[in-house]
Amino acid sequence: MPAVNYIYSVSADTLNGRVNTVTLTQEIANAVITIALDHINVSDDVLNIWFKAAITPAEESELDAIVADHDGKLGVSDTPDTIIAQLTLEGRNLLARAKLGTLVYQQLGWQLGRGGYIGDRPVKVTDFLDTGAEALGYFDLVDNTSWALGTYISLNGKWFIYGTHFIEGLTPDATIRNIQNAILDSHDPRHDLLVVPTIDPAFPNRLYIESRMTGDIGNSYPLSVYHVGAVINLTVTPMAGGTSMALDDPAWPTPPVLAPYTGTEGLIEMPATTAVSFMSRVGEGTDGIGAYGELGLWVKILDSTFTPEIGNEVLYAMAHFPIQPKTDRTILTFRIVVSF
Repeated sequence: MPAVNYIYSVSADTLNGRVNTVTLTQEIANAVITIALDHINVSDDVLNIWFKAAITPAEESELDAIVADHDGKLGVSDTPDTIIAQLTLEGRNLLARAKLGTLVYQQLGWQLGRGGYIGDRPVKVTDFLDTGAEALGYFDLVDNTSWALGTYISLNGKWFIYGTHFIEGLTPDATIRNIQNAILDSHDPRHDLLVVPTIDPAFPNRLYIESRMTGDIGNSYPLSVYHVGAVINLTVTPMAGGTSMALDDPAWPTPPVLAPYTGTEGLIEMPATTAVSFMSRVGEGTDGIGAYGELGLWVKILDSTFTPEIGNEVLYAMAHFPIQPKTDRTILTFRIVVSF
């Protein structure tokens, strides 16, 4: 559906004859308009406000009022801070898989946690909290003498069949290495880049299968073996849990709510070819009182070759920094830059 443009005169239709697109974008975002804003641009005296579809007559009247009241000011008390956020391990994993075309994710929102400079802890920098265990399972090969055609190992529905994908070695250790190589050589999207097969040097006849998935994946990686001589050990290290990172001391918005980015929906700036940035804001009032020192950015997985992770929300990037609003009239505005 093509975007729809609503045209105004800067000099005649705004309060002071000037426009600040960042502030106007936020004013429109705070209005009761059901259609998402696409973008705003100003050309000489022409103010173009583009929506993703046509708005209703009542919404157009509300838009007229917003433009008429717009004073053209930035609406912040200080120059916006620039915060450099670092990708988490999970974020790097998602970015790599997105570049390979096996996953699509969307920037979802952000959250502030306590930290930085506060009265009783003047140099507080907290850790980020991993609320789940790594998804991990393993099996031991205790018998290397009774392999038969049809014996298989299943990883998330992908079968690795004896005699087709791997062969018996002279010892259990050699057979385990053959199985590991078969998994590494396969590029089936049901497990490729999603699991890591690892041999424990202390137990060379044991193959660990570790999940690279993020979020609360539950029991998403069924691991099974059909063979009388291979013992699956799921009671000791079940394939469940997954990584679910969060701020250690979240403060605003009240968890688990995330704050939206300031600006048009999906607005992403490209300050460099290896970075993106987002504008964020904490409005005036009691929400702005206190010192915040942690920032987390979340993304949502929209599509993946591994369907159980679709819909997961993942901590994508994080930063430690001090923010100190001085009064309840302070508006915190900051640009978050994520370098790849």
